[in-house]
Amino acid sequence: MHQPRSARLFGREGEIAELCGMLHDPGIRLLTITGPAGVGKSALANAVLATSVPYAADGVIKADLASTGSRTIAWRQVAAALGIGGDAAALALPELVGSEIGDRELLLVLDNCDLVAPLLSTDIAALLRGCPALRVLLTSRISLEVYAEHLFPVAPFPVGSGGQTPYSSVAVQLFIDRVRAHYRSDVLHGGELHNIAEICELLDGVPLAIEVTARAVGTLSPRALLEQLRRGAHPYNSRLLDVPTRHQSVPGALSWGDQALSAEERALLQRLAVCETSIDLPTAQRLGNLSLMQAARRLDSLVHKSLLVSAKREGGEPEFRMLTATRNYYRKRLAQDPEEQVEARNRHAEHYAKFAVAAERGLRIAEERAHWLALAQTRLADIRTAIRRLQAKGEHATAVRTLLALEEAWVVHNVLRESAGILSRSVTALEAADVRDARDAALLADALETAGRWAMAGEELPCARALLTRAAELYRGTGDPGGRARVATLQGELLRRAGDAEAAERQAEFAVAELDAIGDVRNAATARRLLSLVRAGSGKPDAEAPLVRALEELRSLEEPYARAVALIHLARVRLATGRSAEAYTTVREAMEILTRYVGGPADVVLALETAARSAPSGGGTERAHVLRLLGLAKALREQHELPPSVDGAALRSLSDQLREATGDAADGDSGRTATAVDTPTLYSALATALSAPVPKPVAGPGTDARLAGLTPRQHQIAELVAEGMTNRQIARSLELSEWTVVNHLRQVMNKLECPSRVHVTRIVQQTAAG
Repeated sequence: MHQPRSARLFGREGEIAELCGMLHDPGIRLLTITGPAGVGKSALANAVLATSVPYAADGVIKADLASTGSRTIAWRQVAAALGIGGDAAALALPELVGSEIGDRELLLVLDNCDLVAPLLSTDIAALLRGCPALRVLLTSRISLEVYAEHLFPVAPFPVGSGGQTPYSSVAVQLFIDRVRAHYRSDVLHGGELHNIAEICELLDGVPLAIEVTARAVGTLSPRALLEQLRRGAHPYNSRLLDVPTRHQSVPGALSWGDQALSAEERALLQRLAVCETSIDLPTAQRLGNLSLMQAARRLDSLVHKSLLVSAKREGGEPEFRMLTATRNYYRKRLAQDPEEQVEARNRHAEHYAKFAVAAERGLRIAEERAHWLALAQTRLADIRTAIRRLQAKGEHATAVRTLLALEEAWVVHNVLRESAGILSRSVTALEAADVRDARDAALLADALETAGRWAMAGEELPCARALLTRAAELYRGTGDPGGRARVATLQGELLRRAGDAEAAERQAEFAVAELDAIGDVRNAATARRLLSLVRAGSGKPDAEAPLVRALEELRSLEEPYARAVALIHLARVRLATGRSAEAYTTVREAMEILTRYVGGPADVVLALETAARSAPSGGGTERAHVLRLLGLAKALREQHELPPSVDGAALRSLSDQLREATGDAADGDSGRTATAVDTPTLYSALATALSAPVPKPVAGPGTDARLAGLTPRQHQIAELVAEGMTNRQIARSLELSEWTVVNHLRQVMNKLECPSRVHVTRIVQQTAAG
């Protein structure tokens, strides 16, 4: 039968060499190997001692303190290792040990000090002062916290392939080695390797957890084992009779080390165990019902006892996480006290409801948007858990508010479908209730409107239509003009998709008027976007005017993401009206914003497809770039499971034309360029799209070259100036403030190098005359 190798041989060679070097460093006299339960601290110490290198001229003395629970018993164990009789008085034991060591050059190894480390700290510090040639090596989850101490933290094995093959990771190799020792030699095929890699990830790469879990393989396949782990079951099955209980499983090790915790630390750990993701100071404060300083002290203590590990997040406050085995152990402990469990889960739900409110505010601030989006993504599992807890308690109003507050995060992280399912449960409950309070009716209307919008995003149009109809009825009942107008915009979009342009335009015009009347700039911009798209589809010459105004108004809100979305649709309008060059410039501007302020998958893909359709494609390099854009868009659509593009036919036609122009068949090189794209990120796709040179504006025959530098709005104002209109008349005609017209005209005069309105008129008229 295959004899398993020691876990230390799996990826620990570098650490062994480093520890050997530290033990020979004369400046290091107290070295503590520390780390979470089951990470292999004792195995690492034993591996170091097993090397042939001598660490002390007078030898190595080792004492295992695992079974000691007090200072006295611990020192008796050390004394016994030195050959000192056990009848000495307890208080004199450290001094007797020091006298016995004296000036001898010894390495004192104290293994498994977890339960007594804080009790021995001052004694060991005094021992080092009194014995100048003594060095001490400890293994403990808890450090001694003395000046002379050097810590050597041991981390779990890295998990995930890191771009390599699944079986290349140390964690997977350890798992396979333990399986081969007893039962199976057929775990090297692709499917099993994938399952094993995921098992190791669920076990956080902790060697003891991997070894013990691997021993369950035999009657269970890795696939069946993975399913059990996903459900929260941990089929540990140690058969090693000569191994202490604490080394037979991670729960066993945690149970042993739990004796070193105070009641307050244990209570906080149990409450934090309800968390699915990272833990920060506010989370500990709210779940533990602690003051800020109390929470900080207890978190710090749990980190120093290796029960929480650092979870680095760039640009944010410190965060920590609980390893899976630790979380499961303390979650089971929590379940033994039903009242405490209810309190912990309620506080968790309350915490994330407050988190959603803070995130909603942060997402509206351009400089904070990326931070809150990243935070929402890392806390996604906790947010879901909190919402489901609120629903289970019947607090559907709070659940809806939490979901709606994070809508932008759901869009960007492409989890609308799942969020829609969760929202549907609360909508059903709110509709079933006897809604009499105006606030409850308004919330239900908001929920129905949002559910309708999310259904549209998933192309579930009949469902969206029904939800929006119910929302409109409620908004009429509550007398909410803004709600009615927002729903009218969505219903107008449904009509546009159904081909009823005339009815869609009426809905859009109604929505714009209502939203302008109440000063809702953000939603008025959405309604204007619809109005422009409908008019462009009908071939109307003023199609882009509503979107141009929307962009100007959005600038005052300082919401770059909303501007980027508006620019994408303005590019689509310009493309529909035959102005490809302007459309390409516009969509590039949108993509530049999205690279800085994080766009959602649907918006990024739409931008890429619009760029592909409007980009120059006359030369071979240009054609290759457009094919690359098409390939990126297709890859992202598949990766994020987005519905088929509304421009699918146009995109396919463009791809075929480009391949034909280059003389390539569909399965040739350019075909591969368009479709076989390495899995892109949203950012890398945008960066690729923007890597093409910016096309230079070309002035047509008889056109003053300076006019090419004007924006569409500036062109419009320059033409109206040439018609002899005053600033006030221009403002009324374009539905702008007079101040905005003055500002635009100043920019026109600067770009055209004109000292007066007369000179602007002359340039425009000369251009018109050809």
